[in-house]
Amino acid sequence: MLAIFATPARADDDPAFTIGSKPAWLLLGGVTTGGTIALADKGALVGGELSLARLRDGNFAGVYADSYYDWGAHGTYMTGGLELGHKFVGLDGGVALRFADGDKQLGATGRVTIGLGMVGVYARYVHFWDVGGARQMTDDNVVQIGLVLKLPLWTGGH
Repeated sequence: MLAIFATPARADDDPAFTIGSKPAWLLLGGVTTGGTIALADKGALVGGELSLARLRDGNFAGVYADSYYDWGAHGTYMTGGLELGHKFVGLDGGVALRFADGDKQLGATGRVTIGLGMVGVYARYVHFWDVGGARQMTDDNVVQIGLVLKLPLWTGGH
């Protein structure tokens, strides 16, 4: 009777160790702060950021979106696009919108980030076009520097 119910022991655990990193999806969210330092109305900024990226072998690729208020331009910025990186260095870019005094402007943005753990130090350039007869709110070219703190909100496996 014991022989009928006895089954060989099996381990359901993963291997004891793995050489190399495992690919993973990451949803990151956090806060961003900094300032506009050149070419436009200078001032402080603060906002939030969300990104979804695939991490593999020290490289990452994904999409991001952020929004922040800039006291120099007295307006809200929203940017979104693609992000790429390798280990500590990230590069992202895409579309930018600026809302101030009831007007909006469309533009393009690019940002380079150096990651130091959960904190990144970045420099961003934004260029806006005069679209649809919108009046000139501030300078068309914006240079910003700042810090971004992002924490993992979700991680997914292979």
